[in-house]
Amino acid sequence: MWCLKCYILMIYVVVLSSTEVVSAFEVIKEDEDTERISVGAVLGERATLPCDIEPEVKDDRPYMVLWYRDRDNKPIYSFDVRGRAFREALHWSDPMMFGPRAFFLTEAKPAALTLDGVTLDDEGLYRCRVDFRTTPTRNFAINLTVIVPPHQILIYDNSGRDVAGEIGPLEEGSDLVLTCEVRGGRPPPAVNWFVNDQIRKGHFEAIGNNVMINRLEMRQVKREDLNSTFRCQASNTKLVMPAEKTVQLDMLLRPLSTSIINKPAILLSDQTYNFTCEVKGSRPPAIISWVKENRKFRRGKFSDDKNETVVSSTVTFAPVPEDDGTFLKCLGDNPSLPGVTMEDSFKLNVIYPPQVSLNLGSTLNPEDIKEGDDVYFECSIRANPKEHKITWFHDENVVVQNMSSGVIISAHSLVLQRVTRWQGGAYTCLAANNRGESRSKPVILRVRYAPVCQDSEVTVIGASLDEVIRVRCRVSADPSDVTFDWQFSNSGESFDVSPARFATTSSNVSELMYTPASQKDYGTLTCLGRNSIGKQAKPCVFQVIPASKPSPLSNCTLQGAANDSSRLLDIECRPGYDGGLPQTFVLEAYDSRTMTLRFNLSSNDPDSPFFRVQLDEVLDVKQGMPPSLRIFVYAQNLKGRSDKVVLEDITLNDPEKRTDDYGGLNILPLAALLTGSLLTLCLAVLLVVVLAIRKSRHKHCPMAHCTHGADLSAKQPKVLTPQASRSNSMLEINTGDQRYVVAYTLKPTTNSINQDQPITNSIVIGPEHQPDILNAPRGTDVTPVGEPGRLFPRPDSLFASPNDAPFAKFNHKDMSIVNPELYGNHGTATLGRSWPRPKENSFSTIRRDHILTDSIPGPESCV
Repeated sequence: MWCLKCYILMIYVVVLSSTEVVSAFEVIKEDEDTERISVGAVLGERATLPCDIEPEVKDDRPYMVLWYRDRDNKPIYSFDVRGRAFREALHWSDPMMFGPRAFFLTEAKPAALTLDGVTLDDEGLYRCRVDFRTTPTRNFAINLTVIVPPHQILIYDNSGRDVAGEIGPLEEGSDLVLTCEVRGGRPPPAVNWFVNDQIRKGHFEAIGNNVMINRLEMRQVKREDLNSTFRCQASNTKLVMPAEKTVQLDMLLRPLSTSIINKPAILLSDQTYNFTCEVKGSRPPAIISWVKENRKFRRGKFSDDKNETVVSSTVTFAPVPEDDGTFLKCLGDNPSLPGVTMEDSFKLNVIYPPQVSLNLGSTLNPEDIKEGDDVYFECSIRANPKEHKITWFHDENVVVQNMSSGVIISAHSLVLQRVTRWQGGAYTCLAANNRGESRSKPVILRVRYAPVCQDSEVTVIGASLDEVIRVRCRVSADPSDVTFDWQFSNSGESFDVSPARFATTSSNVSELMYTPASQKDYGTLTCLGRNSIGKQAKPCVFQVIPASKPSPLSNCTLQGAANDSSRLLDIECRPGYDGGLPQTFVLEAYDSRTMTLRFNLSSNDPDSPFFRVQLDEVLDVKQGMPPSLRIFVYAQNLKGRSDKVVLEDITLNDPEKRTDDYGGLNILPLAALLTGSLLTLCLAVLLVVVLAIRKSRHKHCPMAHCTHGADLSAKQPKVLTPQASRSNSMLEINTGDQRYVVAYTLKPTTNSINQDQPITNSIVIGPEHQPDILNAPRGTDVTPVGEPGRLFPRPDSLFASPNDAPFAKFNHKDMSIVNPELYGNHGTATLGRSWPRPKENSFSTIRRDHILTDSIPGPESCV
């Protein structure tokens, strides 16, 4: 029963509602004051249809709300509050129209019917009827318009290419044209351009009902336009956000600046430096390259760094002298913009020591320089700072300017006028500045010349009759391919030597086998060489003379010496003429009392006969008195011995005992007498010396030796007055802790031992008496057959008259020791010619240094 009652009630309500709807439609149709409202909704979005349900009377309230579409009398939606609370009102939606998409919202002000997922079919006129409890019904007409937004936006560039995201890249200064095309939309949308969010006016154009176009043009885009945003916006409603598309402008930008950060004013060679180059403003980033002298610089280490605006490159290297004066460039290139390179450079000022190179003059042929030609050298110098000194060297010897000799030095040139063969060799030049000095590599100057004799003096060759001698002619020549001619001449004839008689042993040596068969075969041999340069100007001369025994020694000197272990006495003499043959020298020492041979010594040095006596052996005697020696020195060759020079009665005394013998004298009473005696003696000696000198200059001291004197003041000695009156001369020697006195007397050779040995009447002639005889130079290769290494003698008889024989006999004078106070402290001095002595570092003290004797009368031994 209860269900039946409910069913009857529902039928009643429906019938009642239908009656009220018909009545309402009639009311709306007839009411001209119905409020009309236009509402827009975006396709697919929610539509809101407003309907004000607020009553005009405070105590009134809505009773029912009905929604109709167009002129349709059938409701499509109802909101029923009858018989229930407002919050419990009944909602009904026509399932054939909206169904669940529609819902009436009473909380909204005004209340509204919402429609989800609007479609194009939803567009139309909707009517809202509001019935109140007490007040009259209210009607609203809502016109729903469905808006369709644009569905596609396209942007095209100048070439009509569709642009997405980025425009370009464009070069700076070019024009930009962008076209925005909008497709779809109802009503037709408005199309606008925004540049960096600023609206820009374009050229609007509509193509049909569905396509809208807006074209934007920009003239000469600038660097500031880089990364600008261009936004095309299309909108036909405010209900949704406008449709839009954005692109960004990319540009190609040339570099704004290229700069080298550090530019040192001075660079030291071989010291490492860093150079940094920065390039700004290039897009895309610049490529940096280093260039020196228009060539890519590859030396050193390179490192790069970059950001959005700056690219930097650093090169690390050590400058070398070749870099001085060159320009180091930094080039900034935009790889996409050829021809817009920017650069920066600076000049390398490299400080370095001189670089020197030496060259023979460019106009000279180094293989065709002869004696007499003019030669010049050019010294090329590179230096920073400039060189302040140039020095020339020839075979490590400094070359100085000598205009008279043809040596001229200019700034960088050395001129040799009329060059000689002696000027050949290695030449270098040296330059110096404040960084140091350098020398060039040597340049060899080869001077070609005609043959010349290696020995410019006349070579004297001693030979016996029928003795075969080998005469070697040595020449110097360049080129060394030399041919020789020999010639013989004497006082009577001169003729050429047959080539069969001589042979060329090497390129610059010719050897002649010569045998004197008679006296006429003694004479002069000459040889001449020739090469491609010319003929020898002066011949090599060989004087062939009869061989003889050597001349006696002269200027014999005694000197005390000492070393760490023994006491020494040195005897040195001056050699005489060798007789044309190799000579040796002999010293023989005899005890002057017993005439027994104590010792003998020999010397093979042909230039300086030298003997050293060990005093320790000589002083080792058992007799009570000091030993006294008689010494003989002589020269010998294959032809015999020379006359002997005798040093007789050389006594070695103990100086302490000798001093004690005279220490008891009372000197004080005799001082005045002694002083007067000394002055008288000195005047007498001086007078004798002067007369002897004048006599020797006129007569060359014939028949006897002149008196000899020696300055023994190497160290100022103590004057021993008593000894000055002795007949025998003495030499006092200090050696370490010992002192010795050597006393000796010179006697004639006729009183010497070995009387049985024959002494020939050889004529002894000093050098002043033999101007036509030239001693054979040492080292001349002249040897007799079968005896290599020996020289030939020269007989004195060829150069002296037999009438001079009395000069061979002479008397030896006793040698006196001159008081050192007469000569001062001047070292060793003789009354004859000076003779150099070898230095001995072991001498401790020499009281009397030299005692000289000369057995040959001559100017060098005379006072």
